[in-house]
Amino acid sequence: MTDKKAAQREVAADGKKGLGTIIGKISGKGRLELEVDRLNSRIVELEIDLRSTKTQLEKREALARQAVADRQEAESRLNQELVRTQTLSHELETVREKAPEKLEFRGIETLSPSAVRAYLSKISSFHAPADDLLTAYLLPGARLSSVLSEKVLDMIGEEALTLLERLDPETGLVLFYDIHRMICEAIIPPFPVPSSSWQLGNSFETSLIEEILGKDYRVLVLVLHAGESFIGFAPDARVFDTEEFIKSSVKEKHSKGGFSQRRFERLREEDIAHHMDKVFEALDKVLEENPGIDCVITSGDSQLIREAQKRLPLNLEIIEKPTDIKVEKTGGEEILRTVLSSRRYLL
Repeated sequence: MTDKKAAQREVAADGKKGLGTIIGKISGKGRLELEVDRLNSRIVELEIDLRSTKTQLEKREALARQAVADRQEAESRLNQELVRTQTLSHELETVREKAPEKLEFRGIETLSPSAVRAYLSKISSFHAPADDLLTAYLLPGARLSSVLSEKVLDMIGEEALTLLERLDPETGLVLFYDIHRMICEAIIPPFPVPSSSWQLGNSFETSLIEEILGKDYRVLVLVLHAGESFIGFAPDARVFDTEEFIKSSVKEKHSKGGFSQRRFERLREEDIAHHMDKVFEALDKVLEENPGIDCVITSGDSQLIREAQKRLPLNLEIIEKPTDIKVEKTGGEEILRTVLSSRRYLL
């Protein structure tokens, strides 16, 4: 009886073992199928990514091809413009060679403050029976072509217009022009013309330039040279209230070349820097003691003028005069008269 029960238990155990083996085989197959499905899904994802990447690559290749084409077109246009520029430059030189070489002002004159007042008195006395006398005021940088009407512009001779175009004064200019060309001249005042205007009448209009010259400007004058400089302040643009002459020892220019020249130039630059330190010290003092300056008139070495401008208040009107004033040979009164002079150009 006992053996029979033992046999039954053995059979039952074998049955359970076989069933577990079958279930295990089934579950392994399911996992395999799941893994296959996962891999298939991954393949699909990769194929989609590949197609997307190929599309982006094709777009980029197309853009690259277009960029190359655009660059080639731009280079072609640039070459065409270069050829055109060279052609126009050659034509311009040809025209210049054929143009009158001696087209010059009939005269150029410097008028002191007293001389320009006498000049204006004379020119304002001219009268014409008809509206033949043109007066034009031009702002700094303005051109007649942008101020006058086309009809009035045609009244001015081509040679006069060419000569006027050569002038580019920092203070603008005043034109007195008789359409019959008995009077054809321009005045460059010492102070800026405030606005552009013109008038065609039986007399010249001088009131505006007289107003410019008669205004009591508070003027600071700087004449800067290496080793010799001048600072002056005139509260009424008539006489200096403050005068500062600054003199330093600065080596003359050296032209032997080589190491000796470079060393000499370095020492000269140090001398100039020392001189400008003295100028700036005096300038700061004058600025501090004389507030409310209307404008600064400069003359001398352009590089030193640029350095001095950095020390000046930004709101100041700065006028650079091309006059060659020798500080050591000129007194303050003569310096003021020179920088406040007007220039007269006969067309």
